[in-house]
Amino acid sequence: MKKSLNISKTLLKLSLMLVCVTSYSQVEINGNVKSSITNLRPISDIYIEQLKSEKPVFERMTMADSTGFFRIENLEPNTLYEIKLSAFGYKDQVFEIKTNNGITKTTLTLKAGCDYSRQQADKDWKSEKPKLLIVGSIAPIANSTSDTKFEKKYGIKYFDFGCTPIIAECIKIYNERIFELMDKTYGMKWRKKVRSDVEYLE
Repeated sequence: MKKSLNISKTLLKLSLMLVCVTSYSQVEINGNVKSSITNLRPISDIYIEQLKSEKPVFERMTMADSTGFFRIENLEPNTLYEIKLSAFGYKDQVFEIKTNNGITKTTLTLKAGCDYSRQQADKDWKSEKPKLLIVGSIAPIANSTSDTKFEKKYGIKYFDFGCTPIIAECIKIYNERIFELMDKTYGMKWRKKVRSDVEYLE
């Protein structure tokens, strides 16, 4: 009788543990990350880290996928978590999210401003100081003779950020506006003569 009672207690404990594990495994935070500049997924890799956790770094970190979607699993219910977002060019940003008893959905926005924007491209064009932005390396490639002729002919300068570029969205928005203005003013011929390493030139 006593042995049977011990077995029953053991089975009860195991059942309760299983319920707790199952409960925690179903508690998660998921959602999407977007940029305040474009309201779309940031172009660079996005890292999500659960702060104030005793878990090893590799267990408390994850990455957003190609659509900006992320998932943080095996959390405790009704608990406030601090989530840190990191993406190249953006300052690290921390968000507080409270879980419920299941899946907590959210949208996290990485906030940033652009010195190089569509408006700045228009301003530079009107002041005859437009640029074509390039992201080089530690040793940027210097202009060739034909590159210098291109700059003089079209009244534009190549600007290389080297190995310290700004936020990719800013470069994309600025360059794409300059492309539009170049097409409108000169037609499409300039595209055959421009440097191939100009960012976001199709």
